[in-house]
Amino acid sequence: VTCCMDNQLNGTSGIKMTRKAKDKAVEKLLIEKNSPQMSLFEIIESPGKESEYSNTIELYDALPKYVWDTKREQEDLSNAVVTRQCTLRGQQFTVKVKPAIIEKDDGRSVLIYAGQREEIVEDALRKLAVKGAGLVIEGKASVMFSLHQLRQELAKLGHTYSFYEIKEAILVCRGATLECISNDGGTIFSSSFFPMVGLTTLNDLKNKKQDARCYVQFHPLVHESIVSLTYRQYNYKIGMNIRSPLARFIYKRMSHYWTQASLSTPYTPSLKSFLSQSPRELSPRMPENVRAMKNALDVLAGEQVISEYEANHIKDGRKTLDVRYVILPHEKFVKQMMASNKRRQ
Repeated sequence: VTCCMDNQLNGTSGIKMTRKAKDKAVEKLLIEKNSPQMSLFEIIESPGKESEYSNTIELYDALPKYVWDTKREQEDLSNAVVTRQCTLRGQQFTVKVKPAIIEKDDGRSVLIYAGQREEIVEDALRKLAVKGAGLVIEGKASVMFSLHQLRQELAKLGHTYSFYEIKEAILVCRGATLECISNDGGTIFSSSFFPMVGLTTLNDLKNKKQDARCYVQFHPLVHESIVSLTYRQYNYKIGMNIRSPLARFIYKRMSHYWTQASLSTPYTPSLKSFLSQSPRELSPRMPENVRAMKNALDVLAGEQVISEYEANHIKDGRKTLDVRYVILPHEKFVKQMMASNKRRQ
């Protein structure tokens, strides 16, 4: 079992401080197998549909916590903290993302942020929990799996990562830190994406022990959402099929917050406000921002999430200052939201 140290939430009165937590071998874990909260988190559907759905998580899935730059690895510590601002349910947050320190096979230590790969791997792990592999480990929502099982789940929807890539993604989530502070000072937390993990060793993989048990303890915000029942059902298959990270971010956000979606009620985000609060952030050049949003919305139209959209440019002369979008949902998305509302009730 790979062992490492990291932060875990602890505290009272809305202020959650950090403490050091050690990973443990599977045999030494305190495991609760019949948690009613984890049972409620599961989605039981007909055999033809059970693979389609998972859950979005309140606050956690909407935070701009990933780094989508193609060059996620660096060795310079001097400018390693990524700071962003976002507003959720009327509350403003400052989000700080710190990379994991990962040792490569050649002996180099590099900084790696949680990015697209880590998001996909975490979504697949959450799906395994939804399918019955979820447990409460050391008092927190977790999932027990094998690397072979996780690799199969990823490959099923076209994400063909090697065992090494999957293991590295999990270790990045173990070492990368997410901090969030509300502007009123009422919410403060700092934790790694995965506060505890246990993985089979590379030697086990070489000996083809691919079914050895592994575990991941989910982020405290995921645990909190599961306990307080603030998660929402969404179409996991569509989410995993979307290759554009911005389109996936929009889709998850719409699935969680656009609860009253209807064919006559549009979603009306503005370009600058939305992109500045996304992991992509705003580019200095407005045409790049407009193009990125157009590409993402076109992807969502292709996936039958939205039926159509209108882009109203706010200009100063010939210069675009902002764009206000009027987005209408697809009939299939409306039906999905109605089903999610019913399950929530």
